[in-house]
Amino acid sequence: MIGVTTEKVYIVKKGSKRIVVELCRTSDGKLFIVPLETLQHKYVTKEEEEKEWAYDTTKAEEVDYMSLPQNIRKALSHLPML
Repeated sequence: MIGVTTEKVYIVKKGSKRIVVELCRTSDGKLFIVPLETLQHKYVTKEEEEKEWAYDTTKAEEVDYMSLPQNIRKALSHLPML
């Protein structure tokens, strides 16, 4: 597993589509762009109890796709979800 620090969280809008994008950086300076399309999850515990988990977007900044830096747009352009 790679240890990273989340630098920024965006809700990226492109047309009618919206996805959450995390910008994460490793200790050696590498930047990773993490797109998240599914924000709510259900899982079953060892005790067979079903629980729900939701990604917290309260601190995310909502931005238009074209206002992102070029390197981030380039990485996101390869995704089928945008």
